[in-house]
Amino acid sequence: MVATWLMAARWNRAHDAPVRPVRVTMPVDDRPRTADMPLGNGTRLVEVAFGPEERELYDTLAAPGPPDRQAVERLLRATAARTRALKSLDRPQLGFGGGLLTTPLVPVGIRAAGVRALRRMAGPWASTTLLSNIGRVPYPLDFGDAGRARAVWFSAPAKMPRGLSVTTVSTAGRLQLALRWSHARLDDGAGRRLGALFAESLAATSHVPGPAAGEGG
Repeated sequence: MVATWLMAARWNRAHDAPVRPVRVTMPVDDRPRTADMPLGNGTRLVEVAFGPEERELYDTLAAPGPPDRQAVERLLRATAARTRALKSLDRPQLGFGGGLLTTPLVPVGIRAAGVRALRRMAGPWASTTLLSNIGRVPYPLDFGDAGRARAVWFSAPAKMPRGLSVTTVSTAGRLQLALRWSHARLDDGAGRRLGALFAESLAATSHVPGPAAGEGG
């Protein structure tokens, strides 16, 4: 989550874009992982709008060069607390826009037109990107006579929910990343630069182990 924020903020600063809040929408599945876990699609969309910490640390974290480690750790702690609070809220499964689109009270055409109008009006406050962390695939998927899977293909859970979406999955000790972008906004060269920027941002948020007990230096 914080690596995605860093990617967007540093991209905007590099392109002299006005300072605006970075908002990240993510799917959350908070069903209990027990024998009575309900089946079906239990995910819901939650928007993480970064708050005062973002504004306070923006200049430090978006400046050229490696991000300040202490500032990154402050944002990591604040983001963890904010996402925990958001996950506990009762919100529509597809967000408020999706809830409006799927309500059966009005015809589909009118609902779609209403959602498009709302998106245009809410443009300055819309999410910067969609982040979908699929999680870890802990072992090769076995398909019997067809053999084991040698690759995992994945994509964001919508056709094109934002101008930019970030999807990650971990397998075989490696984090796989998929970036999707609208060609109306970004070309392929920009997509490659964003991918490299995300990798740098992820490295900046990674845990840095200290010296083991008894070690000097």
